[in-house]
Amino acid sequence: MTRLFKGVATAIVTPMNEDGTIDYENFERLVKFQLKSGIDALIVSGTTGEGSTLSLDEKLKLLEIAKECRGDIYDCPIVLGTGSNNTAESIRQTKSAKENGADAALLVTPYYNKTSQRGLIAHYFEIANNVDIPLILYNVPGRTGMTIEPETVAKLSTHKNIIALKDATGNMKYMDKVRSLLDSKDEFALYSGDDGTFFDFLVHGGDGVISVISNCLPKMFKEIYNLYSNAEINKSRDLQIKLNLFISTLFSDVSPTPIKAVLAEMGYLKEYFRLPLISTTDTVRKNVIREYNLLKGEEDNL
Repeated sequence: MTRLFKGVATAIVTPMNEDGTIDYENFERLVKFQLKSGIDALIVSGTTGEGSTLSLDEKLKLLEIAKECRGDIYDCPIVLGTGSNNTAESIRQTKSAKENGADAALLVTPYYNKTSQRGLIAHYFEIANNVDIPLILYNVPGRTGMTIEPETVAKLSTHKNIIALKDATGNMKYMDKVRSLLDSKDEFALYSGDDGTFFDFLVHGGDGVISVISNCLPKMFKEIYNLYSNAEINKSRDLQIKLNLFISTLFSDVSPTPIKAVLAEMGYLKEYFRLPLISTTDTVRKNVIREYNLLKGEEDNL
């Protein structure tokens, strides 16, 4: 199975109304902004999209809107977050993703009840055996308390439906070990889930990133990939360094609360969430908006 995408995918936020319902109108505006900016893929109802508080019906409505916006105009795969700590529920949601036209599903490792590495293999193989759709493994131990060990990634990559790993550790030693075990599987993609180390991830052989910052600076962040792909390595590195202060500010509070503050400043949504998430602090809001405004002109000129 060929790679789903190369480059930058946006883990798109889910706008909310004050009463906690989804603001579908502004979601549509955000999707159109991403598509017009040339983003390479969209991740709907992932961590940044507050997927853990969305019902399946809500996820499918968001998927429908994203597909309608894409139409036949844009070459942009749409991935639906369908993972949970309940294998049967993950299968149910992943089947619905396939039936409703998702191009792939993103599957976070089981959290809270966690499991063993043998249990992870059983969990992912059970989903892959029951749903014929491309699947992306999602390794984010900072949120789940569960790591997909490199040997486990290699084992899971043998299934035809398991096509990629999103790794949010920012750990290049982990990345190198995974790659060393996948050298004979060139079709298996490796995506960063850590914006601040995207350039390093490319240097270590990565295929792209599933990004938060690209919600607000899609062209500028994608330029890191474009420059690197064109062998302008120093320019790519320098752009990553330039963006890293903003990136660190974006993650100085629980994501996606700071990115929603920026998108509110841009006029795309209001800062509403579903509990237990709440708006970021005034200090963080001031900092992220300041850093965004310093970069906005460069984004507009790309």
